[in-house]
Amino acid sequence: METSIPLANALRDIAWLLPRTLGRAPNPTQLLPRSELEVMRLLAQRPGLSVNEVAADLGIRPPNVSAAISSLVARGQLERREDPADGRVVRLYPTRSAMRIRAAQERAWGSALDVVLDELDPRDREQLEDAGGALAGLAQALARHMGTPAS
Repeated sequence: METSIPLANALRDIAWLLPRTLGRAPNPTQLLPRSELEVMRLLAQRPGLSVNEVAADLGIRPPNVSAAISSLVARGQLERREDPADGRVVRLYPTRSAMRIRAAQERAWGSALDVVLDELDPRDREQLEDAGGALAGLAQALARHMGTPAS
């Protein structure tokens, strides 16, 4: 397992650097606090969760999740819908606007990463691009260990 130490360290460094270098929103008015970003990431993957399910999946206290959700609803990023099976439960869904913003953000991240990848040796860039599928698989495996989906 010690052979995984350099990989783990590189992934940790990349995870720390990516949101600080490439994670800027295309439109600065669309920047969200970290808790809201986490809620949106989860609900983009699993729309229809309740507040308590979101809190449990993210390991965030329900009052904090409720505050994030209220802010996202006010921004037009989430909508609340009554659960048809149990009217006491509210289900949460990203709006079309939120999904358009997410798609624009993903395109911006891809474009920004292309600029950085262009600075690398072409063989290194090719290897990193080829590893994209394996890294996505690693993200899914890590998410399963946490009990939450990867984005």
